[in-house]
Amino acid sequence: MTRINILLITFLQITLLSLAHAGSAESCGKEAKSCLEYGALVFQERCSLCHGSDGMGEGILPLSLKDYPNTNLMEPRLAKDETSTRDIVIYGSGYKDIGSEMPPWGDELTMCQLDSVVKFVVFLRKDLEGGMKLLQEQAKNLTASAKLGRSVFQGRCALCHGKYGQGDGKMARIIKNPPPFNLTLSRAPDSYLKEIITKGGEKMSRSPRMPPWGGSLTEVEIDSVIMYIKTLRKF
Repeated sequence: MTRINILLITFLQITLLSLAHAGSAESCGKEAKSCLEYGALVFQERCSLCHGSDGMGEGILPLSLKDYPNTNLMEPRLAKDETSTRDIVIYGSGYKDIGSEMPPWGDELTMCQLDSVVKFVVFLRKDLEGGMKLLQEQAKNLTASAKLGRSVFQGRCALCHGKYGQGDGKMARIIKNPPPFNLTLSRAPDSYLKEIITKGGEKMSRSPRMPPWGGSLTEVEIDSVIMYIKTLRKF
């Protein structure tokens, strides 16, 4: 590997860490540290797709895919304490007999994000009402931006469309006929993107596997993910 490549990779790593730390600073204070508020934000962006916006298991994927395993965090099979919860978040399906639908987040979350979301899940189980209040407060603080769109995309869309929108997400091996669309090839206008994200694929005469996000994402989140999707396009 050349020195230029090494420097470029280092720069990208520092940039990604600074973005994660910025989110932590906004929620927890000036220093990059873990806290429940940041954990609620990470949960909202990364976990609610499967576990639901309240952790009760009524996420988009369980409600859309037949025979999807129970994802209700209030009925844990293996995550009995903070240590086991942390291991499951890190290793996903690689942890004991966790189902293949659970992705490993250890290679995608920063240490701060990981610590925060584990704290939040443990807190949510102990105080559902308090956890819901934190989730609602975090949702109010969001403003439209490509940065937010990236977080929403990685948490809600990347499992199917892939980390870079190329249609090669972790769920692509399950979702067939048609497979997830390669978003780098999309030239759809903002109005169409907003409509299909809000209404889902079936209402737009596209893939019925594309879930409607209108009831799960705020308008700010939808506008943000549209901003981010356009950065993935190959012109």
